[in-house]
Amino acid sequence: MKSRQNGFTLIEVMIAVAIVAILASVAYPAYQDQLEKGRRADGKALLTNMSQQLERCYTKFGSYNNALCTVRDGLPQDSEDQFYTVTPAGITATTYNLVAVPQGIQANDTTCANLSLDQAGVQAFTGSGTESQCW
Repeated sequence: MKSRQNGFTLIEVMIAVAIVAILASVAYPAYQDQLEKGRRADGKALLTNMSQQLERCYTKFGSYNNALCTVRDGLPQDSEDQFYTVTPAGITATTYNLVAVPQGIQANDTTCANLSLDQAGVQAFTGSGTESQCW
């Protein structure tokens, strides 16, 4: 009478490990992309906030570069979670351009790279992605 042994053979275990490795190699890059996309919201939030401050300034004083405005040309601000630094560039009486530069771990984001927003609401980016990916 043969005795029956319980358990897995080495081949069965190796197949399971190979399947898990294949799934992980597909899932991990997608996970990293989702993390970058989530951190992008940090930069977009600050861009929008600074744009709103400038629009309030324009409404109150008739220009974006009034001395009483809180947003100053060339003075960078870090986003809440420190993933982006937003620099107001070229603030004149009638125009402005805000540029969000990724920093820290987000600096590896080549999909969108720098995000920008101007007085006309034009949203731009310098990376290799598409507008729907970045905005």
